Amino acid sequence: MVSLPIIKGACLQPNQTVGVIAPSSPVSQSEILEGLKLLESFPLKIRPGSHLFNHLNYLAGPDHDRVSDLHQMFSDPEIKAIFCARGGYGSARLLNKIDFELIRKNPKIIVGFSDLTALLIAIYKKTGLVTIHGPTLSDLPKNKNWPNLSELITTSHRPQVFLKQGRIINNGKARGILLGGNLSTICSLLDTLFLPSFEGVILFLEEKGESPYRLDRMLTQLLLSGRLDRLSALIIGQIMDCGEKEIINSVLQERLGSLSIPVVTGLPVGHGNENISLPLGLPAVIDTERMVLEIEESTVS
Repeated sequence: MVSLPIIKGACLQPNQTVGVIAPSSPVSQSEILEGLKLLESFPLKIRPGSHLFNHLNYLAGPDHDRVSDLHQMFSDPEIKAIFCARGGYGSARLLNKIDFELIRKNPKIIVGFSDLTALLIAIYKKTGLVTIHGPTLSDLPKNKNWPNLSELITTSHRPQVFLKQGRIINNGKARGILLGGNLSTICSLLDTLFLPSFEGVILFLEEKGESPYRLDRMLTQLLLSGRLDRLSALIIGQIMDCGEKEIINSVLQERLGSLSIPVVTGLPVGHGNENISLPLGLPAVIDTERMVLEIEESTVS
């Protein structure tokens, strides 16, 4: 587990200033316009990163510009929370360039998912900061994504998430620190300095656009790494556009059914219309009998 003390960003208040950055793939203003309007309606003041709309092939600008925007947001005392514009690819390229001490000394809310899993998990590992797996600006208007996220970061709310229509692979109840995110991104961090220990962790995984054999390969990689043997529980979120449901269920059952921990599907996180915001780094309980995941602490201080 993380050896550093856990720290949290401060509860977000109306009329405060928040930053928007693009640490991964490029984004256009039209893609995040609705999300920005939601933030402004809270009301919040928006501070775009200096390189927010940069574009370099499949990246939102050169690495040094994207990490500069991240540092800018954490170093500016007026910025109280940081929202990521979109995922895609590229946040892992920033990890060996980040000033984690700057982040540790200036803890703030930071939100993202998908490729941003690398950024969120690395920040937690290196600083102890509780980060938030939640919608990017491009996904904020979907379903109840903003009401759910805003409750998490503006109150002492402790989420209780029901796994509707989930499947139980292994029964049980377990407690542990909640971590998780995108499956392929987590696999890409194996054998690096930026992936926390999985000892006693409740891990959740989501994925989009991978064929069944690729899912099999990534789950097999995690199994062979030995990391899944150390978990308290494993929860599968949305597996979107990855093939026929029956085949996906078969892969999950065959690959994960032999684990001696609770394993369940149905967590509403990922690339679907509903992406429940969850804190990474806080204690949680999963109960397959009640089909519920409960966070035991508030996300913000």
